[in-house]
Amino acid sequence: MSCLLNATSTKASKILVTTRNVSVSSIVQTLPTCVLGKLSEDQCWRILKYKAFPDASVVLTEDQERIGREIAKKCAGVPLVAKCSSQAY
Repeated sequence: MSCLLNATSTKASKILVTTRNVSVSSIVQTLPTCVLGKLSEDQCWRILKYKAFPDASVVLTEDQERIGREIAKKCAGVPLVAKCSSQAY
């Protein structure tokens, strides 16, 4: 927290803290906390598929899809490979 207190206070300065621990967010909170829900397995799969195969016209083999869906299931709704994008998944 001490390093955050040394940040200059100007209108252009913003600090975004992301965490899975509610107590961490409560320590640094200056605005209401935004709690995000988990993604569905299918949403995780679509993100993984897009990251691995950005060309939507690529046809996956049964093994590629099976393995990808297994990985998506292990993500348990947490999009560890996701990036913010204007594209809707």
